[in-house]
Amino acid sequence: METFHWRPQNSSTISVSPKVKVIKFGDGYEQRIRDGINNDLRSYNVTFVGLSEDIGLIDDFLSRHNAVKAFLWREPNTHKTIKVVCRSWTSTPNGAAKTISATFEEVVA
Repeated sequence: METFHWRPQNSSTISVSPKVKVIKFGDGYEQRIRDGINNDLRSYNVTFVGLSEDIGLIDDFLSRHNAVKAFLWREPNTHKTIKVVCRSWTSTPNGAAKTISATFEEVVA
């Protein structure tokens, strides 16, 4: 498994949406339970800015994994290495510089 070694900008954000099953009863009462063992996987919105050649390497890496193959990535806040997939990213050229914005989704397998 390959490792993604580029560091994102500090403006990256983390999204957490735990999966739960909800049963609604009358009078506004509801019961909630975890949906699965790994129900709190995170999603990271990351941005990389640099020279076109350097950002091109990131684009090549993401294209090679093609939203199918997971890769290892060091989470910036905890510095814990996790498995992620990147299902979508956008590339914005700006002269000699380039920006890639991507969403890394934590996966178990």
